[in-house]
Amino acid sequence: MKILIVGAGPVGLATALELAHHGVKAELIEKRSGPSEFSRAVGIIPLTRYNLRHEGVGEAIFNEAMRWTHFQIYRGEKTLLDLDLRDKIKPEEAVLGLPQDRTETLIREGLARLGVTTHYNTEATNITTTDEQATVTFADGRVESYDWVLACDGKHSSMREQLGIAYPGYDIPEQWSIADIDMDDSFDCSRIRFWIQGEHGHMATCLPIEKYRARALSSTPDALATIPVDLGVKRVRRQGTFTISVRQAETYRQGRVLLAGDAAHCHSPIGGRGMNLGIDDAIAAAHAILQDTVEYYSAERHAVGAKILKTTESLRKKLSSEKLTDKAFLSLALGAVQNIEALHGGLIRQIGAL
Repeated sequence: MKILIVGAGPVGLATALELAHHGVKAELIEKRSGPSEFSRAVGIIPLTRYNLRHEGVGEAIFNEAMRWTHFQIYRGEKTLLDLDLRDKIKPEEAVLGLPQDRTETLIREGLARLGVTTHYNTEATNITTTDEQATVTFADGRVESYDWVLACDGKHSSMREQLGIAYPGYDIPEQWSIADIDMDDSFDCSRIRFWIQGEHGHMATCLPIEKYRARALSSTPDALATIPVDLGVKRVRRQGTFTISVRQAETYRQGRVLLAGDAAHCHSPIGGRGMNLGIDDAIAAAHAILQDTVEYYSAERHAVGAKILKTTESLRKKLSSEKLTDKAFLSLALGAVQNIEALHGGLIRQIGAL
């Protein structure tokens, strides 16, 4: 079976790993000159770690990542939730924090053990497909036909665009920001802190991704300025702004081409589900090809993606809502979670299922 994977981010790498584990070595290409040094996604849920279990990748992620077990949520100076679950959940149930570039590195190391490498500086410039094969033209003029092509080339997927697959949705008007920061030795790498600030419900969070490193994220143009406490920042590695798109491809399949990851959907980072959902797509796409069930892939994954988009958008709107009823409901709900021990384990499992 001849398979091409376009895009060597976490989704493309995960697809290649799953296929290679089952004896199918796909051609994996990336138009960049080398691995990305940036870390967009940082949260890893238990299902994703399980999906990456082959060749010890999941175990390596678990051993290196930070375990998120202490959750604090504030509105202004008021504490809405302060919940430490370290002694209430199993280590393997914890959501993990790890820079995306490290996740990608660990997957690449697993692929290398299976004899699969990434072909960098390789760009697919055109694709056509029938029901029997997909034909790809590369930037160097090479033309190849494949049994299947996996489009894992991100939100601005050229594969999706060339096939004319619609990507309807909308852009959220406000500008968001991130900062990767090194912290002093007072930093608690198990604790996630989330702030809802001001009358407009601006949000900010601090997510541990290494022992003395964190990701700051905010719904404002300056994440560090929005966080209302001294984080003990020693160095700012990187800062940037971005806008959020909420979109989903109308279909995840056309002929012999399957879409996965951001090529198929994109949404708010609230809930930390983007990379996890993409890797889940990757595993489903690989299994669909291996088990000859591709006819069900688009409908099944589209339904899962639609549910996640709805959930993350609902959560984002509730957290930023200026309505008194929404604020009161959030306070009551978090208060119940804080005070009813039976809900503690459910909270961490719900976070892991977002």
